[in-house]
Amino acid sequence: MDLLRGSSIILVILLHSTEIVTARVGDVPAFFEFLSNFFAPFRMPMLMFLSGLLVAGSLHAPTGKYVWGKVRRIVWPIVVWTFIYAAGQYVVGKGEFMPWEWGFWNTYLWFMQFIFAYYILALLMKWVPIWVLFGVPFVLMFIVSPDLVLLQRFFYLMPFFFLGAFIEKHWDQFARLLSVRWAAVLSVIPLGLGLFSGLVDPLWYVPLSVVPALLGIMILVRLTAVAPNVRWLAPVRFVGQYSLIYYVSHYPVFAALGWLALKAGITNSSAALVVVFIVTMGVATVFALLGRRMPVSLLFELPRRMWPARNAALA
Repeated sequence: MDLLRGSSIILVILLHSTEIVTARVGDVPAFFEFLSNFFAPFRMPMLMFLSGLLVAGSLHAPTGKYVWGKVRRIVWPIVVWTFIYAAGQYVVGKGEFMPWEWGFWNTYLWFMQFIFAYYILALLMKWVPIWVLFGVPFVLMFIVSPDLVLLQRFFYLMPFFFLGAFIEKHWDQFARLLSVRWAAVLSVIPLGLGLFSGLVDPLWYVPLSVVPALLGIMILVRLTAVAPNVRWLAPVRFVGQYSLIYYVSHYPVFAALGWLALKAGITNSSAALVVVFIVTMGVATVFALLGRRMPVSLLFELPRRMWPARNAALA
């Protein structure tokens, strides 16, 4: 899980670095556009799938504890980093929304907003067959108007989340059904989908691509499950372990770097991309190293207990 999650987060940061350099400095080499489009069918869907893998175990907790865990580790950083991002927007003269307006919350943190909604919907797994939570959004993504971009994306990504929850509950059967040998043979599916997206038609949340994308992710997950624990992949696994910290912190960092590059009049887009990507990863890594220590940890989650235990207070 850490390997796939870390890879996906690194690809997200590379994508956003490419976009900011293109917007602020100039066009980057076509290879980076190809990379962005090649991984489009898998990057965010993989993160959703991996989040779904964690659902079944956490549902054993009492409902109140389950919801509070999601509030303190998902909703809280959404609130904190939305205000940080909005403050940055006002600094550069682009702030135009107030906290009570929808536009204020319509930021790069849509991904975490979706995850929180999926985790709350996952409570229905106690009473509703999981195939309902998988099948209903699968249908709705084709019905919703493409003009409702975020709503269609919400339904598009939801089956990946609940497929992860389903496979987590039935991993042994899944592993027997899809052997490593067959997964290696079928790896042509994600490879072919990526090449089509990169070379022919970018598949960014396209409903017709959802089936091959689901198959591709299952194949990649099966292959990665037997990946050797080699030392040179340790940095990627580290990113995966602290994926939330990397995700919430990277956007303001690279956005600030892009703005500085514009102000400095930098014109070499290739060099700018390397610098933006490396510095963004570096700053996010510092946050990851400090992110479990008070008071830095308050940027990423609320304490498990917000008030002293009753007995301790009485003592």
